[in-house]
Order: sequence, then C-alpha cells, then structure tokens
Amino acid sequence: MKAWWGHLSLRARLAGGFGVMAASALIFLYALQARTLGLSRLAEGKLLPAMLAVLVALFIGGWIVSGWCLESVARLGARIAEKNPRPLPAELEGLALLRREAQKHDRLMAELRRFTADASHELRTPLTALRTVGEVALRQSSDPAALRDAIGAMLEEAQRMNSLIAQLLRLARLESDELPVRIRTVHLRPHLVAASDSVAVLAEEKSVRLTLDCAPNLEVAADVTLLLHAVVNLLDNAIRHTPADTEVAVTAREQGGTVSIEVKDQGPGIAAEHQPRIFERFYRVEAARPRPEGGAGLGLCIARTAIERLGGRISVASEPGRGATFRIELPGVPAAVT
Repeated sequence: MKAWWGHLSLRARLAGGFGVMAASALIFLYALQARTLGLSRLAEGKLLPAMLAVLVALFIGGWIVSGWCLESVARLGARIAEKNPRPLPAELEGLALLRREAQKHDRLMAELRRFTADASHELRTPLTALRTVGEVALRQSSDPAALRDAIGAMLEEAQRMNSLIAQLLRLARLESDELPVRIRTVHLRPHLVAASDSVAVLAEEKSVRLTLDCAPNLEVAADVTLLLHAVVNLLDNAIRHTPADTEVAVTAREQGGTVSIEVKDQGPGIAAEHQPRIFERFYRVEAARPRPEGGAGLGLCIARTAIERLGGRISVASEPGRGATFRIELPGVPAAVT
C-alpha cells in the first residue's frame, strides 16, 4: 500500500487526501441520517446517489484545488529564488528569508570545505619540502657547503609558503563584506604604469617586454587599491606564462561608457575546457607545472574578486598556441551635464 501510494504524484495524493476527508464527513452525516430516519427510509430515497455524486465532485474539486495550490507554490518559489525578489505575501516573508539563509549557509559551508581542503593541500607541499631538506641536511651535517645549500632551499620553501599565506589572506580580505570600497574618479594611465613597475623585475628576469597603450586623459571610476590588485595579478600571470624575448601588452580603451583594460600575452594559450574554471582558487591549467613557474593558482581568483567588488567583470579570450587576452571591464565616468 505504501509503495503504491508513494508512486502517485503529489497532486494525486493531495486530491486523494482531500477526497478521503470529504468522504469521511459524508459518511458521518449519512450515519446520523440513518440513525434518525432508518436505513430503509434512506434506501428508498435519492440521498445515497446524491451523496455519491457529491463525493465524486469533491474528488474532482480536490484535484483542481491541489493543482492550483502547487502552481502557486512553484511561482512563489521562483520569486523567492530571484536575486531581487518581488514583494511576497506577508505570511511567506519569514519562510522566504529562512530559505535564502539556508541556501547561503549551504553555499558558505561548501566553499569552506573546499577552501580548507585546497589550502591544506597547498600548504602541505612546502612543509613537506622543508622537512625533507632538513632531514637530508642533518645526515650531511659535516659538510658546510651542503648545509648552506640546504638552508637556502629551506628559505626558498619558507618564502613560497609565506607568499601563499599572504595571497590567502588577501583573498579572504577581498571576499569580506567588511572591506571598504572607495570608488572615485581617477586617471587610469598612472596606475597602469605603477602596476607595470611593480612587475618590472620579474619581466626583466624573463626577458619579457612590457608595453602600455593608454590615453593620458582616460578616466575610470574605481578603488585604486582593488584595481591594482587585479592588474598586477594579471600582469604577473601573463609574464610567468610568456616565453622569453616576447611581449606582454596592456591596452586601455573607453567605449560606450565602459572602460576596458586588456592584458595580452604570447604564451601557450588556454584550452576551451579550462577557461570556465581558471578564475577558481587553486585551479591551475597544467597541474604538473613546477610550483615556482606555475604558482598556487590564486592570482586570477584575486583579480576576479577585486574586479567584482568594483562592480565590473573580467573575462578571457584564448586559443591554444596563440596566447591569452584577459579583459577587465569597468564603468567609465559619466559625462558632465551641461
């Protein structure tokens, strides 16, 4: 019985329940009439066929009403799921709030579990390297040159771990709602020059040329700190993946009230299946790439988070073997009303 009932649709079960309650009420009334008039009198009249007709009508009415109720609930659910839901009935506001909070809680818990697992994995690598190098150094304690090499390797791993922790803290701060965002109108070129200067040493080490094409009077509405976070990480990523004696080009343009900043490299490019995920934390296109070359996979995530806090968007266009172009789109400065 339970298996049969469970295979029915929700609408059929609601209609069935409604009909059973109505049938129970009719049977009760019929029993009262039978006690008063007697079964023989009731059987002579048309009361029994009338009650059966009413019972069928109630089952059909239950089917119609249950369908209307389910459709109304579905519409309300769709409205609750909207980013900016339209006004809801007062009695459902509390339920809508609970649903949104539950969804937010589930999303945050899933992100926390993923973040904890990824961070543990990334931190385990330099810690394991530190331990391994230290154990080898202890076995070669009589050789001063070997000890110096071991200490140098340990310092490199410590610096790598310190850089990873700094990136994690920066990303956590960017994702925090408590981080103040101070949007103001600024000239874009000086800040792009500053971003290029901050990665100039890395570009020189890899023999990569940095070029900048931006009009001196181009203005943008942005928080300078967040903008630099994004551009510097894009430049760092482009330089690391660009071969020696090639170029990384930065271009800024204004069109249709939107300012676009493009960072174009001449690296190996990004396959289409990787492009939707490259802005996720700890995601690396080439998982086997050595850590010093490939990084931890946080730079692009930091860039995306910073740009989203500015109300902009970031995207990538790339084909394998043809480099990659990362584009930042930010609101420009509205023209003054004359």
